[in-house]
Formats: sequence, structure tokens, C-alpha cells
Amino acid sequence: MQPVSSKWLPALTTDHGLAVKVNVLYNGAIVAEDIAFTDGSVKVDRGSDVRRSLSLSIPSPSDFPVNPTDKFAVYGQRIYVEVGVQYLDGTVERVPAGTFVITSVSGNIHTGPLSVQATGLEILLKRALWDSATSTTGYTNAAAFLAFHIPNTIPGASFVNASTNGATTALATKTWDANTDKWAAFREVADSVGCELFCDAAGTFRLVDIPDPLNVAVAPVWTIGTGDYGVMVSANMELNSDGVYNRVIVTGENSADFSPPVRATATITNTADPLYYGGPFGKVTKSYSSNLITNDTQAQKTANALLAKYRAPNRTVTLETVPNPALDAGDRIRVNYGDAALPEIHVVHSFDIPLSVSGGGFTINTVSGKAADS
Repeated sequence: MQPVSSKWLPALTTDHGLAVKVNVLYNGAIVAEDIAFTDGSVKVDRGSDVRRSLSLSIPSPSDFPVNPTDKFAVYGQRIYVEVGVQYLDGTVERVPAGTFVITSVSGNIHTGPLSVQATGLEILLKRALWDSATSTTGYTNAAAFLAFHIPNTIPGASFVNASTNGATTALATKTWDANTDKWAAFREVADSVGCELFCDAAGTFRLVDIPDPLNVAVAPVWTIGTGDYGVMVSANMELNSDGVYNRVIVTGENSADFSPPVRATATITNTADPLYYGGPFGKVTKSYSSNLITNDTQAQKTANALLAKYRAPNRTVTLETVPNPALDAGDRIRVNYGDAALPEIHVVHSFDIPLSVSGGGFTINTVSGKAADS
């Protein structure tokens, strides 16, 4: 969860207001501040190549772009959104909800409204191709490779390595041909050290460990509960075996580094776990191979991280709650169902942040619940 004051979470359980500010930027400068809009939402989704996206409704048809430099044109214009709480004393606290590249604008040019669609900064990497053949040679680790190439693709972009292995695991040699996908290369580098790569709400690219719902060392950032001071509106549970694996096999071989083949396996072996390998759930194996994986230790770390990822979707909960725009995908939350079920720890997978009071509820989709201390 993003840093907030001590007033933030208690305010969500009582009366408070919604505070939203939307600015438009072009070529690094603010061209329209605190713009008028009638509705909108920010979608946050760990399962998407682009983690954050924006939908915005603009009331005036006169805002339809005519010139390439108009504020809602699609030639590099960006929208920066902050969302927060107006406290009962009138003060306001906001957090970033994302920086977005405008990708489309449409609507009735006589009456409006205009529908603006925008997507996170990852789109600038997805659009980019390697200008020439590019190798990992000369970069000691994944973090160093990404720290150079992301700002080189998006001038002014920032990168933070917040992972365990990103700067400690040697990066094997691989070359990508000219005119191939940069974003796919960056994702492959992140995968090779068991990490996720995305752009956060503040516009910073981050390399982080894949969240593990079973990691009790990571404390929940928010409690969602029922009752007079609870923020839960409803909760729906689902069990689903699609895309769920109880064993991951990771292989790697790199002829450029003269590295012999390596192999590692991560398996759910605890017979108390309903997903254990060889139990009633069966033997369900996910294979992953990369020539960026060149030693047994790296292969094992990657297998362990991927097992945490691929076991998680079996149990999901959809929560309707009071909006909390400081929440982030990958956060661990504590869910207290009251008398309906025992408390659980979940990892946040996706949610939508409404930008108006009429913008609908706050729906959180989670993965892999784990029993919590009551």
C-alpha cells in the first residue's frame, strides 16, 4: 500500500469525502491542471501487461482535440491522476493513482461527453523495438540491464530494484535481434530472477519479487471486515482449478556462456495441502525454460517463485468495499468475514478505483486465501 498518514485508514471506516485531481501533461509540462470530468475509473491489474489503465469522461465536446498539441490528443499527451480522502475537518490527502498515455478519445462532437482512454507507461515499452541487435553482455545482473534500457527507451523514466534476486543473480548472455519487442525482453529478464516488472502509481518502473500468499513474514497492509466500523460491503468466494499447478520445472541452457543444462523443480509436498503433488488433485506440472537461467541456484529460486504464482489462482475472493485508492496490486490484506467464515490473508490481484461518487463500488479481486489468526 502506498504511504499515507495515520488518519487515512480510520477515515475509511467513517464519513469522508472523495478528493480527485487530474492533470494533463505534454512533453513533460502540465498543460491543463485539475481538469473537469464527470466520471472515470482507474483499473489496476497484476495479470495485465500494463498494470494501470484509465477511463475518463469529459463533459465538454469543445475539448475534442483538433491540433496535435491539444490536451486530449493522442501524440504523447499524458494524464496524471491523484485520488484521496477529504476528511471531516476539510483537509485533503491524496495519493498517486497513475500516469497514463492517452491512446484514444471519442464522443459526440456536438453534445459530448468525450470518452478518453489512457494506459500506463508500460505501453511506451510495448511499442518500442530494439533499434539494433542488443545483448546482455556487460550487465552484471537483471537490475543493471533494466536500469539502463528503460530510461534509454523512455527519457526521464525512473527504475527501482525492490527485489531479492534482481541485483544479486548474475545475468546470462542473450542477444535480441533488431526490430524485436523490447517489453518482451524486459519481461524475460524479470522472469529469469523470479520477479515482476511494472510501472507503479507514481510512474516508477519497479522490479519486485512475485508475491507469495503463504509468506507469513509479510504483514497485511489493511483489514477488510464487517460490522459497524468495517469497510466490507460483500464477499464472494470461488474455487477454480483452471491454470493451477502443483509442480514447476525450470530448465535453462546457454551456449553463449558455455553453460551446461540446468534443471530445478518446486513441488507442493505437504500432504495437508489440498494441492499436494500426487494427491487427489493429481500431478499438474508447469514447465518454464529460459536461456537466461544458467545455474542450479538461480533455477531453484525461479521455480520456487513461479510455484507461488501458479498455485495462487485456485482460490479467489471478490470483495466489495469502501474505496481505498492507496491499495496496490500484490498487497497482502486481512479479510474478516464475521460469522460467515474464519479470517484469511489474501493477495490483491486487481481492483478498480472510482473517480466520482457515482462511479460504482470498489471491487477487489484476490488470490489464494490463507487462514489468519482470529
